[in-house]
Amino acid sequence: MKTVVGLGNPGSRYRHTRHNVGFMLLDLLAERHGLRFRAGKGEYMIAVSEELDTAFIKPLTYMNESGLAVRDAVRRYAVQSPDLLVAHDELDLELGRFKFKAGGSSGTHKGIRSIIYHLDTDAFPRLKVGIDVAGRRESNEAVDYVLSKFSREEKELLNETLRLSAEAVDCFLKEGLEKTMNMYHQRQ
Repeated sequence: MKTVVGLGNPGSRYRHTRHNVGFMLLDLLAERHGLRFRAGKGEYMIAVSEELDTAFIKPLTYMNESGLAVRDAVRRYAVQSPDLLVAHDELDLELGRFKFKAGGSSGTHKGIRSIIYHLDTDAFPRLKVGIDVAGRRESNEAVDYVLSKFSREEKELLNETLRLSAEAVDCFLKEGLEKTMNMYHQRQ
């Protein structure tokens, strides 16, 4: 079974913040595939597509402890690292862009750092969704910025980016990472 994890923070306070782009993407994917999230057997929400042989996971731990929920889901569903795609916000990419990465370090993302720590590997694919808007990030602390909400204009661009990202995730599920990276590299 493949697993797509979307990172975010639980609760209405964080629902529309930049840090919750991973949750937003999973909500869109669930809608596209007619799925509903329900409580998992750990600290996560889950929606399963039998057709895609895929579990969509939203950790209910806060971002910095995402690895606890991901580790539990990966063990429960016997997911291999190449079949685990983690979607998250990326402060080093401009809003409107997204990028796949095969593995590697967490950079400054504490949710990815937690997953690497709890899985004891950095060899899992990621989908980074850009949240930076030129000039804004530099004027704010990173924590304040990632917890800020999108403006109306930014939401329009974000919605288009999430739509294209969802298409790319569907490609990953059907065709694998390499073909998906080749098809969507122009979005980086």
